[in-house]
Amino acid sequence: MYSDIPVKEIMTRDVCKANIDENVHSIAKKMMEYGVGSAVIVDGKKPVGIVTEKDLIVKVVAKNRTPASVMVREVMSSPLITIKPTTSVREAADIMKKKGIRRLPVVNDSGELIGIITDNDILSISLDLGELASLITEHSSGFSEERGSGICERCGKYVDTLYEVEGLNLCEYCAERER
Repeated sequence: MYSDIPVKEIMTRDVCKANIDENVHSIAKKMMEYGVGSAVIVDGKKPVGIVTEKDLIVKVVAKNRTPASVMVREVMSSPLITIKPTTSVREAADIMKKKGIRRLPVVNDSGELIGIITDNDILSISLDLGELASLITEHSSGFSEERGSGICERCGKYVDTLYEVEGLNLCEYCAERER
């Protein structure tokens, strides 16, 4: 299942990043060019923080500060939580959930930024694999996903578990007969 996939398989390698000495106006333009909601802040090649759209709104716009006069180091979130490329997707998702974050920069053994994984990346792979699992189940068992309880559309019995077979909600007995 997807839990064993290392994040290096789905991470974005072309990360929107900015130097710690840049101003907020510069980083906002980079985020717009990349079409992303965050930028990893680096000092040399090492990531030291992250700036998100929320940071820009709360720490700059809402305080009516001029973006060109605000330095990134003033608004970035730090310390930065990072993971290794071999970290499993499941572990990355658990970290995000526990820490209440949506992005995890990926660093190599030297601590250099090599990618980023987001909640959307994880959701995408989960949906892709979920659809694949559903197709495998449908083809191997003859019927697809379980529905809740209800009345079988073939025999009319009330059952605790219905199965969708060719658009019909059927009890297990009728679903097996359709195979």
